[in-house]
Amino acid sequence: MAAPALDHGRREFQGRLLTQLRSRYPRWSVDAAPEGFAIRARKERAEVEMTLETLYESCRRAEASVPAEISRFVAAAGPRLAAAESRPAAGAAALDPEALVWCVRLERVVMGFSRAPELVTRQLPGGLIAFVSEALPGEVMRGVSVEEAAASGIDREQLVLLSDRNTALRLGRWREVLAEHPDQGRWLFTHDVLFSSSLLLVPEFLSAIAERGGGEAAILVPDRGMLVAAVGQGAAPAQLRHLARRLYGIATSPLIPQVLITDGRTLQLHPAEAEPRRPWAGWRQVLGLRER
Repeated sequence: MAAPALDHGRREFQGRLLTQLRSRYPRWSVDAAPEGFAIRARKERAEVEMTLETLYESCRRAEASVPAEISRFVAAAGPRLAAAESRPAAGAAALDPEALVWCVRLERVVMGFSRAPELVTRQLPGGLIAFVSEALPGEVMRGVSVEEAAASGIDREQLVLLSDRNTALRLGRWREVLAEHPDQGRWLFTHDVLFSSSLLLVPEFLSAIAERGGGEAAILVPDRGMLVAAVGQGAAPAQLRHLARRLYGIATSPLIPQVLITDGRTLQLHPAEAEPRRPWAGWRQVLGLRER
């Protein structure tokens, strides 16, 4: 599937970075990457790709100094370019530090991968697991092993810190959603088709929605690209469990049909999930279909 075209704001931002990088590193051929929101730099056999999504979201923050953020990014590209130039035939490209993001998937699926023991992971309730991944062009991602990170000069602690930072920045539009609709009982977050469910790994987000619920909020993650937060009357367990199953049933990349709950610091299954579910609906009985 072809990557979607960049919007006007991203195209302008990409053009600004192209100008900055070409000026700073004139001996490199620097162009827009053919897929995704990224820049590709080439010099003889050396090649480096730099994602812009995290930087773009960082610059969108109200308190951000855009020139300072861009200068940091351009300066940080120097060591990556030098390393690529020194070993142009080393095989796999070095990791892009700006592209490291927590990815949420079903634990039983991830643990079935041969590379699973090599990944840095975090356990989540409901049979979910988060692992460090690298966001690639064209809405693709892949898990990152400790060994791969070390080969790019990133130790385990840095891998986690970068993933925490990038995930929070990449998914930072949750603030706008809450600010635009402060009195709603439910909010839908679908900004990132691959990583919206990774808001589960953003402490500031969990704290914000729990605060709106007077210390507690419910969360649905029926799809990897979707998260629903609910508080007050919008978090009525019976309604949420029904909604969770319906969203899970139409999910493109399904995760779980269960309801989670947070106090702003921790995540766990909603107590209502311990209750038995309703028996099959009549039409499902006729068709011989089980509820998920």
